[in-house]
Amino acid sequence: MSSPRSRVNGFLAAGHVCAVMGTEEYIPLAAKYKVPIVVTAFEPLDLLQGILMCVTQLEEGRHEVENQYERLVRAEGNRPAQAMIREVFQVVRRTWRGIGPIAESGLGLRPEYLEFDAEKRFGVEAVGGPESTECQSGLVLQGLLKPQECPAFGTRCTPEKPLGATMVSSEGACAAYYRYRRVMA
Repeated sequence: MSSPRSRVNGFLAAGHVCAVMGTEEYIPLAAKYKVPIVVTAFEPLDLLQGILMCVTQLEEGRHEVENQYERLVRAEGNRPAQAMIREVFQVVRRTWRGIGPIAESGLGLRPEYLEFDAEKRFGVEAVGGPESTECQSGLVLQGLLKPQECPAFGTRCTPEKPLGATMVSSEGACAAYYRYRRVMA
């Protein structure tokens, strides 16, 4: 969101994540970037209501955190689970496929738990390969490009042979556009 080129106007926040973390951490983000953030569940009606809530905020010029998934998500989240996460993990810099490194965007084991670090224990720190130069997933993630505008979309990049993060996951924008492309045409 700090990129001056970002065209993201709002977010649907994943309800299963917010069941643990709550909604409070999103408040400064919504205010700083002036975008609505709506916590939603994954059922079709939940998603539709979440989209409606987000669009309503945009039309009214608001940028708040709203919770569509009130039946499960609380503002404070799950405090015991948060305490366990804080005990075992610390916030670290992470590299995100299609975007690159972002400071303080991931979790890593605290020093006292490093004996359980599978990357170090099994020597797999360098697992992963170079990203495809053809893949435009970073632009898709920033809202600068629609999936079908990528030259590789649907030909060299499919869910069976993904080139980037947004096609790998069934929840990714490119995978969704690919799956429903006939409906959206």
